Amino acid sequence: MPHLGFRLRVALFFVATIIAVQALTAGLGYEVARRELVRQGGAQLEANSNAFVAQMDDIATRVASSVQILSQDYGLRSAIGEQDHGTVLSILRNHGRRVGATRMQLVGLDGKVQADTAHAGAAAVPFARATLLQGAFDGRKAAVVAENGAVFWQVVVPIYAPQPAGLVVASVPIDDKLLSHMQELSTLPRDVEMMTRPAGKPWSVVAHGGGEARLPPGFFAGNDHFPDAPVLAQSGGREYLVLARSFPQAAGDPEVAAVLGYSLDEALRPYRSVWLTWAGLLVLGLVLGVLSSLLIARSVSRPVEALAAAARRIEAGDYRAPEGMRRNDEIGQLATSFQAMTVAIGQREERIREQALHDAVTGLPNRVASQAAIERPRATSEATLVMLGITRLPDIIKTVGHALGDRLMHDAGRRLSDLAGSRFVGRVSDTQFVLWLPDAGRTRATELASRLLDALGRPFVEGDFSIDMGPAIGIACAPGDGEDAATLLRHAEVAQFAAAGSARGLAFYDAATDPHRPDRLSLMGDLREAIDQGQLTLHYQPKLDLSSGRVMAAEALIRWQHPRRGLVPPDAFIGVAEETGNIGRLTRWVVNDALARARRWTEAGHPINIAVNLSARDLEDPDLTRRIGDLTAIHGVPTSILPLEVTESAVIADPARALQELRRLADLGFKIAVDDFGVGRSSFAYLRQMPIHELKIDKTFIRNLASDEGDRVVVRSIVDLSHRLGLRVTAEGAEDAAALDYLREVGCDCAQGYQIAAAMPALAFAERFLVDGPTT
Repeated sequence: MPHLGFRLRVALFFVATIIAVQALTAGLGYEVARRELVRQGGAQLEANSNAFVAQMDDIATRVASSVQILSQDYGLRSAIGEQDHGTVLSILRNHGRRVGATRMQLVGLDGKVQADTAHAGAAAVPFARATLLQGAFDGRKAAVVAENGAVFWQVVVPIYAPQPAGLVVASVPIDDKLLSHMQELSTLPRDVEMMTRPAGKPWSVVAHGGGEARLPPGFFAGNDHFPDAPVLAQSGGREYLVLARSFPQAAGDPEVAAVLGYSLDEALRPYRSVWLTWAGLLVLGLVLGVLSSLLIARSVSRPVEALAAAARRIEAGDYRAPEGMRRNDEIGQLATSFQAMTVAIGQREERIREQALHDAVTGLPNRVASQAAIERPRATSEATLVMLGITRLPDIIKTVGHALGDRLMHDAGRRLSDLAGSRFVGRVSDTQFVLWLPDAGRTRATELASRLLDALGRPFVEGDFSIDMGPAIGIACAPGDGEDAATLLRHAEVAQFAAAGSARGLAFYDAATDPHRPDRLSLMGDLREAIDQGQLTLHYQPKLDLSSGRVMAAEALIRWQHPRRGLVPPDAFIGVAEETGNIGRLTRWVVNDALARARRWTEAGHPINIAVNLSARDLEDPDLTRRIGDLTAIHGVPTSILPLEVTESAVIADPARALQELRRLADLGFKIAVDDFGVGRSSFAYLRQMPIHELKIDKTFIRNLASDEGDRVVVRSIVDLSHRLGLRVTAEGAEDAAALDYLREVGCDCAQGYQIAAAMPALAFAERFLVDGPTT
């Protein structure tokens, strides 16, 4: 839709106002006239309906009086007495023509028709409307009846000779001729129709006055009763007021009613000349209004258009004042204010731009400005993004407040800018700065990062405070670690987080160790499908009993054969399961599968303990004990066949909850083992509080056992103290015969490792370690 200019909109406003006023006036005038005509038409229609009913009663009275004279005819009474059928029919026909009846009948005292002008030779049959004859000898009876698609006034008059001799029934048709005649003799409306409705059928018109029927044929189709007050109806594009009057009728006969109509269109016809004149005045007013509105719009719109042009210049960044606006009226005042506003907007925009792109504390460019600077074309194909984080800032703010934290960050930004020289420096978060090196490679970035660590390694001193900042630097190199600014910033932040946990305080981005890479996120969704679709399997690593030299137990280790990625190592998805809340389902699957395998081997005569691992998240589940206990009962195996292994870190994360859950498991008969012992923070004094049965020495102490005297001392001490506490000891990571020999020497109970066997599928485990073991 094309844009309408201000001048045209002003003109259209005036024209629309004129049209609206004229149309409203015309509409109100029409509605008032129409309502008055409806009121008058309704009153006239009710009066006409009453007159119509009165005329119909007059017809019935006239017919009854005439038939009464017939009943006193001596010739008729003699013919009835002598049963002269021909004479009776002749007299009835002659008299029927005089009263306008199309059918005359003589009914005997037995209720049978003795003579019928419509059926002269018919045998005596009962009169069709017996109820109409009841009480007829006490006075005349009359009713409107519908018969063969026509409507009649049936008048019944008794005959005495001098005793009751019979009844004469005269049927006067109520047809188009009668209705037209009644309209000529009175003020009945042009639209009068007689309608009838046989039982179970719709209403139909049987007679109408004034020529052709015009009232709506289907208006009363769904009504059980006609309206006794005027109502509006549409027919053939015309509007009518319609009123109905019903008539008395014989029992069992179809309903009969007279419908009278009043045409509103014809009533409104005299007003058309007035409305045509009104329309002519409206057109004339519109023409004059358009001309005058164009002149007014021109004088009003010119200065406004000039201001609009100035506003468009401001939108484009041009803050010049509008020209040619020296006026003393309201438009001139508006132009002066507009000029002052443009100057203020320009100044304010500069301040907003400065605030939007710079950090308020350090004055350095913020993340938005930094990302824009990094996106600029690079002079060389090699560039480096250095992200420096002040890792201790959250603790500093909690201790000394935000004000001192802001001064510390200002000082850190100054030190960074001094070393960066002309290179771009920005603050991208509360704790992080970036240094963009568009022409530096890995070596130069490392040198500069080392100087930055030295510079920010000096404490921040203020008054009596001397605060270490705890700097950590992450580096992402382009284009290898990303070609756009958002990717480089994200990867540099990942590297900075890694550096914060390292002793060096400096780290380069490594995609292999990035916990937030996209493929790891997709792995979260794939893991849910893997549990449901049977992509997971258990492998079993044997535990060698060092005293007997036999494999007496196994540890169940989960394996995932991904349909696209191939074999996914447990380290790659166990953490994902814990983060996504799927570790509970994963643990239940492992326990269920391990119990099923233990039952099969037990039934085959080779009972063997199968240990499974529990995570820290599992120990947070209040239903863990119940669920594992239910699975054990379902498979019908003792709880002792399923040792449960937990790491030191899982227990230390929430000691109270972990101890409570472990005690509940131990009460059910499960054996508890502490896995990876020696690398956490547990002590033997603390372990005495736990319901454990076994310690598994971490493989870091076992790998170099043959050559490292320190490891040998540690292992001997752990074995000795564990046995004193009544605990069994298993050594993990036994990879050579010398290690096994030493473990036997110091009294270690069991060992696991490649020297014995790696984890293998259930079938291979059974064939190798279970004599006559199961084949599945």
